[in-house]
Order: sequence, then structure tokens, then C-alpha cells
Amino acid sequence: MLDPTVVVHSSESGKTSDLTGIMPIQPKKLFHLDITREATTPPNEQPHVRVGAVLPKQWWTLIAFEPTASMMLTDSQAAVAAYIFSDTLDPSEELVISDEIGYRSTFRCLVPERCVESRRYALSDKYTPAEVISDFLVTYVSLKISHVARVFIPICEELHWYLVIVDFKSRRLILLDSLPCVEKHQQRKRNVIKVATYLEAMLDDHIFDDDKSKVVDCSTFWPMTPFGLPTQKNRSNDSGVWVTSWMRECTLKDDFNIQVNDSTRMRLAVDLVLEEYNNLCLVIQENAWQYRTKVEAEHEDIWE
Repeated sequence: MLDPTVVVHSSESGKTSDLTGIMPIQPKKLFHLDITREATTPPNEQPHVRVGAVLPKQWWTLIAFEPTASMMLTDSQAAVAAYIFSDTLDPSEELVISDEIGYRSTFRCLVPERCVESRRYALSDKYTPAEVISDFLVTYVSLKISHVARVFIPICEELHWYLVIVDFKSRRLILLDSLPCVEKHQQRKRNVIKVATYLEAMLDDHIFDDDKSKVVDCSTFWPMTPFGLPTQKNRSNDSGVWVTSWMRECTLKDDFNIQVNDSTRMRLAVDLVLEEYNNLCLVIQENAWQYRTKVEAEHEDIWE
């Protein structure tokens, strides 16, 4: 579920040989930057509007990923973070239910220095454009192409992620890579053109445009890499997080100079669980407060 799929932005609104590993996430649902729903009253009546909440040191032995003050979480969000990354709770518990299901074990890829893995592919040599249209159209690619400004295509090669933005307005194929490699640059550039050609074959289907005479020629767009892109830290395994952050923060703007750190991973996990598209949003919040209350009762000295 957490693997970013073709993400479309409307102007109106493991090791694999596959070229593209793409996360099935609906763009209008993923790219809200604000948490839209929070349980109004925690079970233990403790306030949860304080920003910069932290967990006492005793929590470190209970969770795989500790929220810090710099992550600027509220008390409620910090409780949810502890619930997501708990080492004592069932790893098979469902934390997200929307068009896909996300388990606690799925979120472990967001622990610092772990790779974001892809379990589902929208574009691949294994599938024809017609098969992709059949599988993904209704849920993920429901807009007419005339209403689409950009299509975001995350590509995964040997656990390294980079992003292709097909920009229909400027007719560019924008390559964003947080760990560029001189030896692999030309191959990645060829891959950009290859996925654009694949996308073009998909969009040639009349279902994407009422004007059957209109030709979509994104394979002829100009491939380019913005100058001076920031890069990830060595051995951070952050490439998947960079790709997700570019998709969230740069839907229409051309300023790709973002920053990614452990806070980004935690924020992504919390946002995925607390966003409005998650049918379990309120349930998980209540469970998180109950978990905090239970731990507090078992370890009376854990909260200051």
C-alpha cells in the first residue's frame, strides 16, 4: 500500500528488474498537508494540541521509531506514531484501509535507514498498456487527459527510487534523483523516455479524451534534470522518501529544493494514518490513546 502508483495531478483540483515501482495512492487524498481529523477527546482526558510532543525515554524500548520535538507533532500525533511503530503490538494489524490495505509491518520501511520497498507495479514490461488501463483506470487514473497538468511516475531500480514528472503544460520530462550517479545517468534518462512512451501508449486510448483526433505525444517531451538539486545523505536509504516528498510538495511548482530527514519519515507515516482517505483514521487514534493509557498504567513512572 505504501509503495508510491502513477499519481496524476489535475489542473483542476525488493530488488526488481521492473522499470517502475509505483504506489497506488490517490493524489487528491494523499497531498493534503494538514491533518484533517483528530479524535476530540482522548480517553485519558489529556490534552493533545501541544506541538513538539515527545515521549519519555522509557518508551525507547517499546517502539522502533521515536518521535522527537523537532518533528513538531501534537500529543495526539505522537501517540499515533508510537502506536504505528510499536515493537509490542501485532505487526499484521491493519492501520490503513482505503483502496489498499496498510499493515503495521508495512510502515516499518519508514524507520530511519530502511528502504522503501515496492510491492505493486502499475507500469512494467509484464503488463500491456491495455491491462494497466483495465486494472488502474477507475481508481487511480479517472481524469480526462485535457484536465491533467502533471503525471508523477516513481521508478525503482535495485531499491533506489527516482521520480519522473511528465509535465504536459511545459512539455518536459523532469527527472528528480536524490542520489545521482554519473555511470547510470544515461540509462536513467533512457528509462525516462521509455516510461513516457509507455504512458503515451496508454493515453492513446480514447477513454482518456473525448477528442479522438487529439494525439498525446509525451514521448517527444524534453527530458531534463533541474540544476542544483539537493541530495540524500550517504547510506540513509532515503530515496523513496525523497520521491514521496517531491510528489507531496511539488505538485505544480518547479522549486524542487526540499529537505528530507527522519522527521519526514515520521510525518509521512502519521499523515498516511490520519488522512481523511483512511477509513480507520478515528479508530486508530482511539486505539493509540488506549495503548498509551495501558502503557502508562503498567509503567507508572513512564510519564513525567
